[in-house]
Amino acid sequence: MKKYILICFLALVGSNLLVAQKPEIKRIDPQFWWNNLESRELQLCVYGTNVASYDVKLKTSEISISEIQKLKNPNYLLLYLNLGTFHGKEFQLDFISEGKTKTVTYQLRTLQKLPHQMEASDLVYLVFPDRFSNGDPKNDAIKTMLEPRCARDTMGARHGGDIQGIINHIDYFQDLGVTTLWLNPTLVNDQPAYSYHGYALTDHYLTDPRLGSNETYKKLADELHKRSMKLMMDLVPNHIGSKHWMMLDMPDDNFVNQWPEFTRTNYRATTHFDPYASEYDKKKMVDGWFDNQMPDVNERTPWVATYLMQSYLWWINYAGIDAFRIDTYSYNDYAFMDQCLAYIQKEYPDFYSTGEIWEQGGVLNMAYFTENNGFKKSPPSSHLTSAKDFQLYWSILDALNNKPEWDKGLAKVYNTLTHDGLYNNPNMNLTFLDNHDLNRYFTEIKEDFSKWKIGMGILLTTRGVPSIYYGTEVLQTNAMPRKNDGQIRMDFVGGWPTDTLTKFTVAGRTAQENEAYDFIKKFSRLRRDNEAFNTGKLMQFTPEGNTYVYFRYTASECFMVAINRGDKQEELDTKRMKERLVGFSKGHDHVSGEEMSDLSKILLPSNSIRIIELSH
Repeated sequence: MKKYILICFLALVGSNLLVAQKPEIKRIDPQFWWNNLESRELQLCVYGTNVASYDVKLKTSEISISEIQKLKNPNYLLLYLNLGTFHGKEFQLDFISEGKTKTVTYQLRTLQKLPHQMEASDLVYLVFPDRFSNGDPKNDAIKTMLEPRCARDTMGARHGGDIQGIINHIDYFQDLGVTTLWLNPTLVNDQPAYSYHGYALTDHYLTDPRLGSNETYKKLADELHKRSMKLMMDLVPNHIGSKHWMMLDMPDDNFVNQWPEFTRTNYRATTHFDPYASEYDKKKMVDGWFDNQMPDVNERTPWVATYLMQSYLWWINYAGIDAFRIDTYSYNDYAFMDQCLAYIQKEYPDFYSTGEIWEQGGVLNMAYFTENNGFKKSPPSSHLTSAKDFQLYWSILDALNNKPEWDKGLAKVYNTLTHDGLYNNPNMNLTFLDNHDLNRYFTEIKEDFSKWKIGMGILLTTRGVPSIYYGTEVLQTNAMPRKNDGQIRMDFVGGWPTDTLTKFTVAGRTAQENEAYDFIKKFSRLRRDNEAFNTGKLMQFTPEGNTYVYFRYTASECFMVAINRGDKQEELDTKRMKERLVGFSKGHDHVSGEEMSDLSKILLPSNSIRIIELSH
């Protein structure tokens, strides 16, 4: 770390020697903006050789420069503009040095806002872009990048999947019942190794050329919107890649959080609300680096905060992003994230965001960061819509892998849901059974298909916004114990032109894989078409023995979900559930297809789930 900071310092010293050189503008971020936004303030980050030596003047009287900020590095110049009542398509900026003027025309577009609205009836599908489908082999390897190699036989290398490959399979997603695509990060990661994962971005405004272009990314969003589908962007505010273009020419000392020596975060989100936490531990959690190749961004620096926020709004406006999944949410500065999401919601009041809070610290550990939560000692405001529900994930796995006991097995699911009062709206939590950081779901349950259906049935009927990881629908597995994350990010079979087998078609899947695919297809539609699973209420009954029952209902709909985790058939006596069964005499089990004329006693096969639509 000391060596790295020394290099950055020498870079700054070297930059100071450029004062005598003629200024030259290399880039301005954002590259363009919009003329009809609610917020009329705009920060322009001007970068290039000695640009701080410029005097800057506007040629448009309706726009004013409220501030010009110079940083320690003379290669940066920050302009703060007030667009006022100006709604034109462009304006000119004069950059003046030694009597010579360079005029830059800055474009303003008119935005047609899309209705960004996620609902609990949505089904989110997580795609790992490099590992899903190769739609454009020409971009597999780019010699000018630090990791130019593409090698499918190497877990940690790039495999050639791209955005065009995802576009090519939108019909597949739609047939499965997917309404929202969530892509792992697609911004450029020009890092020397492991760049395929996307979480060490090196430019906030550029799609990784090995995945496509900004235009390709926008094309994906446009194609989804044509089908009333949505696009969720994976946002990474907390850290950047060590080869980020600003790290190679550090703007000033406060761009990233620096320590006397390399200091890794303590990964303890609980320090945010621990009444006994030390100031050191709080600081280490937020300011410590996630990894030595992922510098921690100093979000408390005002110009940095504005740069980040504008880049996120730029992508929403440019591509029509419908939602954010926010990486490592609890590692960010709380006040910054609140400011950031409020800034976005000023333009899009219903914009959906879900934060990754990955720590086994209980429900409070997630709810604390969400909007209007029930913890009285939470900060006064938060604009995070929901949490990515790790607590429910762990509970479902416990229910599937452990026999029911007082505090284990099915009781884990029950107990986790009893804490939902801590959330303002738990129905918007993003729920899941696996993802790009976890063992494959089918692997975790030891490839027991009966358990697979129970867990998937819970996911698709309980509260929350369900998400599935690519390949889960065809029972994809990973080696255990896994040696690296590449084993849980294996290529989707059939996604490459050279693949001899494809899981995209019925013919290419096994009978069991087709059964899994059809299960998701069936219950994703049941969820979408019945309001009970969207805005409806949830009522659960305490687990008894090997069984657990809950209901999803509205004034006009009611579904009963009954689970048996025992090795023998159980007869469920429904007397204690009378309050939810009043007025109903019949049922249809959507799992088995059985028509039921008597609801007083219900047979539950061993290790099974029944999803029963009640009728009068």
